[in-house]
Amino acid sequence: MNASRYWLMGWMVCAAYTASGEEKSFVIDPVHSGVSFRIRHLYTTFTGRFDAFAGTITGDLDKPESFRVSAVVEIASISTANADRDKHLRAQDFFNAAKFPVAQFTSTSTKMIGPKQAAVTGNLVLLGKSQPVTFTVNYLGSGVDQRQGFRVGLHAETTIDRTAFGMGYNMTLSNGVTMLSKEVELILDLEAFEGTPAVKPLAPQLAALQAQGATHTPPDVVAALAKVKTEILNQKEIEGLPIGEHAPDFSLPDAQGTKTTLSGLLKNGPVVVVFYRGSWCPFCNLQLRALEKVQPQVRALGASLIGVTPQRLDPADAAAASLSFPLVSDLTGATLRAYKLLYHVPADLKRMFLDQYHIDLDQYNGEGRWDLPVTATYIIDTKGVIRAGMVDLDYTKRMEPADILAALKALRDK
Repeated sequence: MNASRYWLMGWMVCAAYTASGEEKSFVIDPVHSGVSFRIRHLYTTFTGRFDAFAGTITGDLDKPESFRVSAVVEIASISTANADRDKHLRAQDFFNAAKFPVAQFTSTSTKMIGPKQAAVTGNLVLLGKSQPVTFTVNYLGSGVDQRQGFRVGLHAETTIDRTAFGMGYNMTLSNGVTMLSKEVELILDLEAFEGTPAVKPLAPQLAALQAQGATHTPPDVVAALAKVKTEILNQKEIEGLPIGEHAPDFSLPDAQGTKTTLSGLLKNGPVVVVFYRGSWCPFCNLQLRALEKVQPQVRALGASLIGVTPQRLDPADAAAASLSFPLVSDLTGATLRAYKLLYHVPADLKRMFLDQYHIDLDQYNGEGRWDLPVTATYIIDTKGVIRAGMVDLDYTKRMEPADILAALKALRDK
């Protein structure tokens, strides 16, 4: 394996969408937009809203049928002006936000049904179930804003059957009237600005962390690390999987012991799989925090994130608790071996871990499991094929979040 990093980006470059000059991208402005719902409660209509959401609208302004919409809503942000009711709505009777933290919409077609009105059809994923939904979208206007940017205003509505997504909680009164209707109206008031969400580069942050550590690393340790790196390179089967290879499926537990399968995630869209060393690694934590910041954009592109580590995760682990995407443990190393990423820590490096850095992998990975992954990121399409990514033996190098988003956009527009 080449000692320097290598990119698995060839497919992305070849398959990237070549847009016309009229192609525009708009980002939904959450400050000036609203996502709300209406449902019958007994003999009247009740309204609630979601406060956290993100999304993009892309297409040719002169060809409305070309517009594509990707959006995600954070379920835990539900608000009905009553704390007890909000808690019940987040619970298993309704949205089960702990297990299904987001709802996601990805359009599949746009059809004009009036001069300023369109029918936007797509797949709505709620409670882990996908159902086709059509929004009636009204164009309200567009033009420059107070900063001379360009904005567009839209109003959209649809009605869904909540029971089709498995939300069947209800009560029937003595007169035969149900407490809640099955039908729920969804109302979107959207203001979107031209452009793409800013993504902070990860490389400078990693470099700064490395420089900070270098000032405290004795020269003899630096030399020893270089020698150990050569020994690691001589180990077999650590070159990673190439683009075009079918990604091996896995079923791995999170901190609570609940297993997540790659094949299950792929049913809802592409998956970004990040293989990292553990919570003891500051470079890994920096990467995970950077990915958390672009998580709404990943979801808006119809994809999901998952982190895989050889570390045995604990429910109290701060890193796991602070992320909205799952972290899972490869407790045997079988998945890492299948992806050709697992290497054994040489004896000299083990001594440095213990003596210089006071890191005992026995306490993190389990007794005797002195194995680590080559850090890697893979973008996998819904057919289970690796389409882009990065593999690097240098643990201070990671795939840029912006490159991950670019690969997902290329997949979407293919």
